[in-house]
Amino acid sequence: MNAQLISVEDDETGTALMLIGGVEIAAMSCLWYGSACVACPTLGELFNPTFSCLFDESDHADWASVFAGNPAQEMRLHRTGLWSYRALGRIVAIEGPEHAALADCGGCLIPLPVTLYDPCCIGVYVGFNIQRLSVSIA
Repeated sequence: MNAQLISVEDDETGTALMLIGGVEIAAMSCLWYGSACVACPTLGELFNPTFSCLFDESDHADWASVFAGNPAQEMRLHRTGLWSYRALGRIVAIEGPEHAALADCGGCLIPLPVTLYDPCCIGVYVGFNIQRLSVSIA
């Protein structure tokens, strides 16, 4: 998945605005973090983003609410605030020793707020709230 950088605030942790699959996505910019071998993308440049999320503890996201949260089987991010979203997607991977699950939410691979162990969950539709979406370079 590639994103095109549309705008970014000059300071770290400002807003990065990207175009992914024809959809504008705003996230907290962590583009300057990480490896010194990877340069921060310039405006208009395509790059491979990695997304991380801060989840609202008061939202009580658990396995049942995440798996029941997308009955229409949509794949998109619905913006609810500056960096906040309702994530609707389909599980595409469960990775690593921490069993991090990723959902395709319309071209954005977003980590789930719950840990999954069963590979049979791949392909299942999910929905959950993101309090803060952050983007860095993969």
